[in-house]
Amino acid sequence: MNEKELIILLKKGSQKAFDILYQLYSKRIYAYCYQYTKAREEAEEIVQDVFMKLWLNKATIRQEDTIKYLLFTIAKNQLINSYKSHLNSFTFEEYVTYCNKDELSVNDTGHWVEYDDFRKLLREAMAHLPETQQKVFDYCKLRQLSNKETAERLSIKEQTVKNQLSLALKILREELSNVMLLILLILK
Repeated sequence: MNEKELIILLKKGSQKAFDILYQLYSKRIYAYCYQYTKAREEAEEIVQDVFMKLWLNKATIRQEDTIKYLLFTIAKNQLINSYKSHLNSFTFEEYVTYCNKDELSVNDTGHWVEYDDFRKLLREAMAHLPETQQKVFDYCKLRQLSNKETAERLSIKEQTVKNQLSLALKILREELSNVMLLILLILK
């Protein structure tokens, strides 16, 4: 069966055609993704996402002779999305966890200096948040209280805590994105 026939069958919902296309392209797409991610699990996840998108959009495929270009375009877009999500991920929590580890010794003062500098920048960024978002972020992330505990302390609904925390994180990500990139580079 040639690729053109496989595409026609895939458009009609053939699981067998999908499986054959997966066998034909999954290893090549994995290699392509791995060269950019340098992470086996992330590359595998992107491959799965590529083929899931192919399956979910099979009826709208316009390619007739080869599907290679479409698959690699989807992979490229998934890689871009993955990269963006890494840049936007709020790593402060991981950084605080790392710095709060009992294993840090007195000789690790450099980490505490970095932590103090970051905490100062965070406080400055938090000053731009509305008061409720400041309090919610402080309780949930800095004091590590649950959403329920935070809601009780602030006399607001738990859903309000979730909403305000989400908004605060979005603003702080934007404000601290350059600093976060530097911290990511330092920690790696």
